[in-house]
Amino acid sequence: MLPKRTLQYRSFGILTNLCDFHSLNFKIMNKLTALILGMALTFNACSKDDDEINTSSSNEKLLEQIKADLDGYKIAFGDTKNIYMMDPDGKNVEKLADASPISGYVSWSQDAKYVYYASSQGPAETAWEAWRVNVKTKQTTKLSNFGNDVRSLGVSPDGKTLAISVMTGNSNIGDNNDNLTQFSTNLYVVSMSTVEAKINVGDQIKMADLKALQSSPNSDQFWYEELSWNHDASNPILAYSKTWKYDEDEVSYTHSYTIKPDGTQNTLIAKNQDQPIWSIDNTKLSFLGLDYYNYSDKSMKKINVSGIKKELSGGSFSPKGGTYMIFEVGDENRKGGISQTTESNNTGIQLQTIVDVYEPRWSPKIVE
Repeated sequence: MLPKRTLQYRSFGILTNLCDFHSLNFKIMNKLTALILGMALTFNACSKDDDEINTSSSNEKLLEQIKADLDGYKIAFGDTKNIYMMDPDGKNVEKLADASPISGYVSWSQDAKYVYYASSQGPAETAWEAWRVNVKTKQTTKLSNFGNDVRSLGVSPDGKTLAISVMTGNSNIGDNNDNLTQFSTNLYVVSMSTVEAKINVGDQIKMADLKALQSSPNSDQFWYEELSWNHDASNPILAYSKTWKYDEDEVSYTHSYTIKPDGTQNTLIAKNQDQPIWSIDNTKLSFLGLDYYNYSDKSMKKINVSGIKKELSGGSFSPKGGTYMIFEVGDENRKGGISQTTESNNTGIQLQTIVDVYEPRWSPKIVE
């Protein structure tokens, strides 16, 4: 039930040229052919090796720079079953939680102590519920008991509010996941003091504990989800997407908004853009297709990445000024990729992680 992607396939052909050597002696023809083929193969092999060596060397230098610039920061992500974190260069992948059979929608607490996520962990037909894991102790805690799917969640930068989007049904019951158009999703908030109080007595929040921030009748088919808080404790702002008729690609549309925790200042930021992600310095909102909204001049811009032939999506800007962007590579079995974010063309690097990388998210602070 993770967000869908559209993968663009490329096909490559091989052109074979035939030469007519009928006028040559058969033995001479064979010797000439062997000589020409040998020289061509040697030349091509050398050129290929040189390209690979140069590319590898360039990539290694960039990864070393990224590691040095962002030492101590981590990237949290899921592979649809487990929750992980890794270094900015894609190394030291560390499993944080077994969240199987299916999970996703990761986000960090502002103090980088917890990673929040949704998971359907439990008996068959268990709904996606809200969870968190302590990145140091690896202790997992179930936060909600709604019986309906949690679509995304996150804690405000001042630590006071949990925002959470909840679907009007459970996709794991029967064939519900094959027909998501029968549901919608509403956006709620709940005080973190209420959440912590429930945790302290071994309980979970219920639907009755939530306050609706954005909601519509189920028949209207609006989905309020893909939540991302900014990183300013003095002025918390939540970004979210509003989708009409989710899972109906021919008619569906998605717009991105921001809103205050009390429901005021609901603002349309970008039409036909989804999965908004705040930059750590609060100056940009990035979107699924590597477009972003720049608050400094109130304009839409785009990061252009070359060097990776697979589809790129879900980019987010790094801490310490957004010099780098982490993104997903591919559609099915996604991997992580990273590039610089200069205004000129940026060469991307696919990170060499063994596990899949869905929804990579930067820690807002150094992870102690």
